[in-house]
Amino acid sequence: MSKPTQQSLTLGAALITVGFFANTVQGALGKIAQTTIEPGQFLWLLLVLALAVLAPIEAAQRGQNLRAGVSVLPLYCLRAVFGLGGFYLFIWAASLGSLVSANVLLNTTPIFIPIISAIALGKEISFKLWGAIALGFVGLLLVVQPNAQLLQDPANLIGIGAGLSAAIEFLTVRRLGQTQSSLGQTIYYLLIGSVLMAPIALWQWQPLDPRTIGYVAAAAGSFLMFQLLLVQAYRYAEPHQIGIFQYSSVIFAAVIGWLFFNEIPNGIALVGMLLISVGGAITIYLEPPPTAPTTAEELPKSC
Repeated sequence: MSKPTQQSLTLGAALITVGFFANTVQGALGKIAQTTIEPGQFLWLLLVLALAVLAPIEAAQRGQNLRAGVSVLPLYCLRAVFGLGGFYLFIWAASLGSLVSANVLLNTTPIFIPIISAIALGKEISFKLWGAIALGFVGLLLVVQPNAQLLQDPANLIGIGAGLSAAIEFLTVRRLGQTQSSLGQTIYYLLIGSVLMAPIALWQWQPLDPRTIGYVAAAAGSFLMFQLLLVQAYRYAEPHQIGIFQYSSVIFAAVIGWLFFNEIPNGIALVGMLLISVGGAITIYLEPPPTAPTTAEELPKSC
């Protein structure tokens, strides 16, 4: 990628912001849909509908992306397991608790990534980065507000699990981005995900009414919009340059939660959300610029 200009950085930031708005809308639609169906059924329907849109595109390309991914199939499976796990936990947390809290805890991903890299990949963490991680952890405690009743209302713990799963998925996506196209990554994610989620969807299956079908279809459209906008955003700027704009989803979630779900976080939780956002933004800023992919553009995280 050539050195980005101020104009391209602005465009990339605008695209990623709109993309995370679509992701937040997707979460809100899932929260509504799950008043009549379970998370597993919702997620499976979302994956199948999105796959139905992309399958004709891959067929027109004579399956070249699928063939290119056979050599890294284990990585695709790893990405699918943790990507689906994070997505499932996110929509579950949003359905059980606050949409804004679920978004904030999902956005702990930039805080978890350096820790996982240090443990699994042996990478060193600087003193400044440890400080940013500690700041985010304090914010996490303020949002969760652990007490004796925590296990009776596990929405926040589930949201933390979503952020951790998404961090592992993102590291896998970064590795796949060195050789695999964005369309190939999305196709494999949807295909493997549809297969893995089918048994859970069948186990949780509930009859669908027209209203729920409409919400699921709209959520599937938001999911695809999220993916496409993120891919386009990273064509104009590197992830570390515009990644901070992912925290716009917290603002979107707060507004949507207030307008449609009457969700108003308390003052302590608001301070915690601010600390998580600041800590995550610092970790993104301190992250070294990623190396350019060799044969394919890099696809950012999806949840």
